[in-house]
Amino acid sequence: MDDGSIFTNFRPLYIFFIMIQAVSWIVAVSRKKQCKPINEAAISSISFICLVVSAFMTYQIGILSDELAIGGDPVSFIMFIVVMIMSIVNFLVIYLNRNNEK
Repeated sequence: MDDGSIFTNFRPLYIFFIMIQAVSWIVAVSRKKQCKPINEAAISSISFICLVVSAFMTYQIGILSDELAIGGDPVSFIMFIVVMIMSIVNFLVIYLNRNNEK
């Protein structure tokens, strides 16, 4: 097995988390007072779980690259940064929507 292909196995998971974050952002932005398909706690917990799991995967990539004495995967790190930014944006959208409803 090629050493560089180890990191490509993590990429579909990062892409999946990015898609989850995008869908939850769309739901959070388009929420109306009458029609709430998902509440703030669910969106917050989904964003938090995606952030924690992707941070753990990035940590594991670091451990693997250290053990195998190869460089890390910059694409996976950029995907982690995207997941982190989208999680922060989701938390901000929920917080701002909550303040606007009052």
